[in-house]
Amino acid sequence: MFFLKSDELQDHVQSIIHKDTQQHKTHFDLTVDSIHKFTKAGSLDFGGSEFEAADKKMINPQKNQGEDYGWWNLPQGHYQATMNESIKEVEDTMAFINLHPHAREAGIVANTSMMPNQHNGNLITVNFFAPDPGCNIKENARFAVLYLLAS
Repeated sequence: MFFLKSDELQDHVQSIIHKDTQQHKTHFDLTVDSIHKFTKAGSLDFGGSEFEAADKKMINPQKNQGEDYGWWNLPQGHYQATMNESIKEVEDTMAFINLHPHAREAGIVANTSMMPNQHNGNLITVNFFAPDPGCNIKENARFAVLYLLAS
């Protein structure tokens, strides 16, 4: 098993914002497109017949006059970020999604996610927690990191 490298990795990512900034030797930076706040509890059961996804509400970024991109000014709480990028045309791989180091240093907490090869074209989302003082996130900020592990 090995991580896909630069150009090969980039061939499997679509909706790239700025390739030269996002592409690295063995990973690709993912940028945040939208953020949702959880508003109602979901439900889990053993068999899945009573499963309900948690309700979410999209949060609109606040734009200052004359600026092209706005900011999400998030108070402490649990959120879901949807990335601009998605994965395409990949077989026999496992995708690993981790927080970008800047997001971690800004106090955001999230687990690493693994996605088996059913991820072709699906939206990439990251559930995360903003710390007690909150966190400000600009539209298209590099928020997560994608690694593709091939067999």
